[in-house]
Amino acid sequence: MRRIVTVLAAACFAAALTAPAQAAAAMTETQARAAAVKILKGDPYGKTNEQVLKNIADAQLITAGSVCGKKVTRPVWQLHVVVPKARNPSGDNKINGFLVIDGRTGKLVCAGLPFLD
Repeated sequence: MRRIVTVLAAACFAAALTAPAQAAAAMTETQARAAAVKILKGDPYGKTNEQVLKNIADAQLITAGSVCGKKVTRPVWQLHVVVPKARNPSGDNKINGFLVIDGRTGKLVCAGLPFLD
């Protein structure tokens, strides 16, 4: 009986050690793009998910260095957003900038894009 309790205690301890590591993992690129769509959806970035996704030219997970003028202390996704002049409803210019979101939560960190609150 004592051995079973010891084995169960060890298993619970191991589970407790691995749970924070799993929770701290950065989202995948697909998840990051989906989070970006939620932020960008609407004029001029696109009215549908598909339209917005067409405007996301690239995505990069950043775990070190700096973004938005600040040191990276936790993973962030930097998404390069390009809306060609022909797809920009205002038709003035193409939009070309970056959206940076938290790599774990998908919340906006900063953006170099117009029309974002």
